[in-house]
Amino acid sequence: MDPLESSQELAAKLELGFPVLSDPNREIVKGFGIDDPANEVSWPAVYVIDRSGKIAWRAFLETYKERPPPDEILAAIDAAQ
Repeated sequence: MDPLESSQELAAKLELGFPVLSDPNREIVKGFGIDDPANEVSWPAVYVIDRSGKIAWRAFLETYKERPPPDEILAAIDAAQ
């Protein structure tokens, strides 16, 4: 897990228009049920959170090599608005 400062520097460099979360103790990933304690990382997952703060869509993946197609994620974002 990168320190908060590294995440903030990367976000500034990439000029991201959204906040970046740092979770060095994996408290949030544990709350989402995606903690992999054997490897001290989180399982790969993609979440779309709606404006009210509720999970509108989620993709849980078994390997970091998999990702949902971008059009699927964008459709979930559109549906959550």
